[in-house]
Amino acid sequence: MLLNILQLIFCAIPFTVSLSLYKNNKRFMATFYMAMARSGNARKLYVQVWLICLLLFHYVYACGHLGEFGILLSTGVCAAMFSFRRTDNWLRRLLDRPRAFVTLASAALVIGFVPHLYTLAITIAYILLAALFYPSVRVMSECKDPDVVSAWAKHPGMLSESYHTNHHASLPHEADSGNSDISAQCESLKQNEDEK
Repeated sequence: MLLNILQLIFCAIPFTVSLSLYKNNKRFMATFYMAMARSGNARKLYVQVWLICLLLFHYVYACGHLGEFGILLSTGVCAAMFSFRRTDNWLRRLLDRPRAFVTLASAALVIGFVPHLYTLAITIAYILLAALFYPSVRVMSECKDPDVVSAWAKHPGMLSESYHTNHHASLPHEADSGNSDISAQCESLKQNEDEK
């Protein structure tokens, strides 16, 4: 019974984390975003934490389902994640290619219903969740500009918005006319605050 509860908790983690923390403007998330964008060690720790969560899930699943051979495929994916360079490359590619992100998510949904491939579906879900909070190359380059960093310090919402722009298409009324310049976004934010 305990193993079933733990499996349910591991299945709920991707949903609860993404619902509660995605585009969150709280101070602790701004600190997280900044650390991820600036430090390679923070990104390495982030990948290792997700790998540990995946390995714990595999352990719990293997204890409850002895002789399940489908776990070998997802264990192979976990073994490939031991290389930070490879995992970093995977997560960046998922950020740069939204179509690949959606395709992989759809594949995980379908694989979840295939007998013996449940662990592979959960492993893919964890990788997608890790990619959701991974910094893009653009954010890491913007992080080197002191003006941008000071603007982000004043307005944590801008950091969150800039951090997650690769994951969705903006609605027409939220579009910035294709201007990716952070200073232009700062000016429009200041104008909005002045109007209020």
